Amino acid sequence: MRHYRVAVLGGDRREVHVAERLANDGHEAVRYGQATIASNSVRVATTVGEAVRGTEWLVLPSPGMAGDVIYAPDAPEPIVLDGALLEQSAAREGGVVMGRSTPALDAIANRMNIQIFQLKDDPGLATRLSTGVAEGVMRLLIELTQRILREHRFLIVGYGVTGAVILDYLVAAHCTPQVVARNPRWLERARQCGATPVLYDDRVDAMSAADIVVNTVPSVGAIPAEAFASLRDRIIVDIASPPGGLDHEAARVAGVQVHWARGLAGGRAPLTAGDAQYAFVAKSMATRDHATTLASTSLGEDS
Repeated sequence: MRHYRVAVLGGDRREVHVAERLANDGHEAVRYGQATIASNSVRVATTVGEAVRGTEWLVLPSPGMAGDVIYAPDAPEPIVLDGALLEQSAAREGGVVMGRSTPALDAIANRMNIQIFQLKDDPGLATRLSTGVAEGVMRLLIELTQRILREHRFLIVGYGVTGAVILDYLVAAHCTPQVVARNPRWLERARQCGATPVLYDDRVDAMSAADIVVNTVPSVGAIPAEAFASLRDRIIVDIASPPGGLDHEAARVAGVQVHWARGLAGGRAPLTAGDAQYAFVAKSMATRDHATTLASTSLGEDS
C-alpha cells in the first residue's frame, strides 16, 4: 500500500487510536481536535489548517455532522468542513473518510473531484460498533435513574442493529421493553427477543405510557412534536446522528429534557471502536490505491 499523509480531525479517543494505527502502518499521521493524549508516533497540530495542509486523506469521526461542523467535543473551536478547508488539502489524491456526508459536502466534493468514503455504508461496521454504543446507553441509563432498570417502562424507537443490541441488554437486565419499528418482520423478531412490539404509527401513544424513551432513528419525526406534552417528566435519550430523532430546540422550548448521547462507542470502548474504524479506513485506502492503479494501467495501454 502507498504511504499517505493523513489528517485525523475531531472525534475522541477512538480517533486518536486510528491515528496511531495509521502511523504504525507507515503513514504520516497528524491529528487535531481531540483531547490531549501523548503519542510518540502522531504529531498534534495546533490549528485545523496546519493539520490538513497537503494531506491526501482526511479521517473524520463516525458521528454525523451538524451542518458543516464535525463532531469534536474536545476541539478548542468548531471544526468546519467546507470547500476552503478541503482546498488546503491534497484529498483529490486520496479521499475523505467520515461517518455520514451531507448534500452540501457531496456537492463540494464532486466539484473538487474528492472521493468520500462513508462509514454508514458498511453494515458490518455498524454491527461491530453497536455493542459499544449499547453498553454506553446502559451506562447512561443507570446514571440517569434512581431505581433498578427493570422497575422502569422502556420504549425503544427503531430496531436496527443498534436498537437490537440495546433490547438484548435490557432483556438481560430483566426489563420488558416496547419496541417501535415499521417492518412487521422486525416487530415479530423483537417479540421473539422479549419485547412488546409497537407499530410505528402507534408510537406517540406508547411514548405517553413509557418512563424512558430511547430513540435510535436518525429522523426528526421519530419523536414528533405531538408527543412532547406527555414527555416533560420522562427520560428521553436520543442516540441518532444530527439532526437527531426529534426537533431538539422545539423540545427544549416545550420543556422536554433530551439527553442527546453522541459518541457513545468512543466513550465506552474507544479501542474496540477505533480498531473497527481503522479497518474501514485501511480498506478505503486500499480501494483508492486499486482504482488509481487500474486508471494508470488503462492510460498506459491507451498510449
